[in-house]
Amino acid sequence: MTRRIMLAGGALIASASLIAAGCGSSSSTDTAASGGADTAAAPSPEGAAIGSGATFPATAYTKWCQESATCSYASKGSGAGIKDLTAGTVAWAGSDAPLDADEQKAIGKTVYYFPTLLGAIAVPTNIDGVSKAINLTGPALAGIFDGDITKWNDPDITASNPGVAMPDKPIAVCVRADSSGTSYNFTNYLSQVSTAFADKVGAGGSKTPTWTATVVSSPGNPGVAQCVTTNPNSIGYVDLAAAQQAGIADKAAAIGTEGNFVSPTTESVSKAGDVGTIPDNLVVDVINSSVPGAYPITATTWALAKDGAKDNAAVKKAIAYFLGSAAQGQLAALGYSPLPAALNEAATKQLAKLS
Repeated sequence: MTRRIMLAGGALIASASLIAAGCGSSSSTDTAASGGADTAAAPSPEGAAIGSGATFPATAYTKWCQESATCSYASKGSGAGIKDLTAGTVAWAGSDAPLDADEQKAIGKTVYYFPTLLGAIAVPTNIDGVSKAINLTGPALAGIFDGDITKWNDPDITASNPGVAMPDKPIAVCVRADSSGTSYNFTNYLSQVSTAFADKVGAGGSKTPTWTATVVSSPGNPGVAQCVTTNPNSIGYVDLAAAQQAGIADKAAAIGTEGNFVSPTTESVSKAGDVGTIPDNLVVDVINSSVPGAYPITATTWALAKDGAKDNAAVKKAIAYFLGSAAQGQLAALGYSPLPAALNEAATKQLAKLS
């Protein structure tokens, strides 16, 4: 089987009844499921900054808000958080994707991006008879999510996993149902490593991709993790913290090229954060890093704040805590990696611009 490959970026819930009948065809099915897509924030201390958005950093943000008493956070997806920030119902938003032109126009004010952590988009699997994490090349992973690869014993999967008996079973593909920065970064990676995926699903990242594989859709990273846990012969994409909480981090595939597969770990994620030049707006892209040993599906995430908003004094206190040594020092235990020193310094300096 031949697939077109493009190297870019410097290198290469559902219930058990939803086992995706017909999985692998070119159509998609959206199945709503519970699993934390719209998790309400705990009551905010008086004067605290209310935030909402991405589920990717929610484990860290929830902990930091509670222990610092500077903020609250509702985990509901990057797109929903951006809508809340636009409407003025929150003082800050969590997002794993930059604003698109329409979102920026709707806000109408300068938006500052404050990177807060690095995290892996893990690719957990639940395969009959396979008890360990498998290897997947970028193009094979893209083939699964664009519907080109539909069974676990496809030659492009078995070639990367010698000695592993892959079943002749359809692949159940678990994806996000909501507008998601995790989806944005995941599709950004897949479109970089596979021209076929870029042609079929779209070039660049999308918070709401139109999948060409048959998929099982669940809200939030916890929902996708539950989908993988519940559905035999499934695969999904979630932040590593969610995979750890769901008990499936040990089944997170190593991603890369033949002879150079990298597992998602604190160390491999940190290597991806070696970005060199940092843009003035701090919108750094660490997907598909060329640094040796870097996990290729690593993402940064931002706290977004509007210039001139009335609660920005409280927002600045919260973000300053996020960037501090106490908060950053907790990240490895939570399933993330701290910001590189240069990026943390740039974010701290950026706080002075927020008025």
